[in-house]
Amino acid sequence: MLNLFASQGTVWFWEFEKQFILWLQSLGGEGSLIYYLMNFFTLFGEEIVIIAVMGVIYWGLDKNKGEMIGASVMTAAVVNPLIKNIFCRVRPFDTFPSEIKNLKDVDGFSFPSGHSSSSSTLMGSLALTYRKQRLKWLTAIAIVIPLLVALSRNYLGAHWISDVVVGLALGVIVSFAMVFALSNFNKYVVYAVVIVVGAAGFFYCTTSDYYTSYGLLVGFVCAVLFEEKVTKFENTKTWWRIALRVIGGGIVYLAVSKLLKLPVKGLLYSGDEVKAGMETWEHVYRTFRYAVTCFVTMGVYPLLFKPVERLWIKLKLVKAE
Repeated sequence: MLNLFASQGTVWFWEFEKQFILWLQSLGGEGSLIYYLMNFFTLFGEEIVIIAVMGVIYWGLDKNKGEMIGASVMTAAVVNPLIKNIFCRVRPFDTFPSEIKNLKDVDGFSFPSGHSSSSSTLMGSLALTYRKQRLKWLTAIAIVIPLLVALSRNYLGAHWISDVVVGLALGVIVSFAMVFALSNFNKYVVYAVVIVVGAAGFFYCTTSDYYTSYGLLVGFVCAVLFEEKVTKFENTKTWWRIALRVIGGGIVYLAVSKLLKLPVKGLLYSGDEVKAGMETWEHVYRTFRYAVTCFVTMGVYPLLFKPVERLWIKLKLVKAE
């Protein structure tokens, strides 16, 4: 194992990790079948798929199960950068730029893999919340998909083997811990503990993924409270209504996030880059922006569900459920 310090972080790896990535990439480069397959697999660890799955469960099928899955995913999303900013591990393609290809545009630190932890948390909590239904196919998917996501991250040159192994383990641990805690304790006590512990990152985290994730976590907890006291939306089993809710939620999420960035664009950013000396303020505002975005998307946006449902019934497109 090599252990030294680079300007952008710490470089450490086992030789077999390097050789495994080189072997994977030797199977085909950009434009090959394996390239497209791996880029497809990696989508299951990305934000758009996670939001879509959570939206289908939370806005459509069962908001209680959706909340439990969302809480698990949000917690893992905060824990991951807390660990990353301690180890500060350099990615494979940055460690060996002339040997390992960068087949996916990523930044930040490498250990543990965020895609691996996100996919295993999502799939793990999904399988756990539906465990009473004993759906063997869901259990199989919950195992296979995170493994494929992990393999794709190695192929793309974004992560070492140890990154994805620890990422997968982190997702499993968080899934079991959150499902157990939310099933046996007052959920707001659990949320308070997660928020307080997660706030430690403000003292040392330098990467934007932490501040994005922490903001989403805070917004999520506020949205859950608001939904219980004010929104009180009802689930639906009709596939096209679920699809419309998810699409609408995605549009709201993107729109609010973009709109909240506009007032500070010239102040905090130069193009897409944070201005020198404004990093701390950008982190604070990023946390606020994503907290508000998540709160509006999960708490306020569902206020539209009831009047829209009445409209469907009035137009005789559906019957009252």
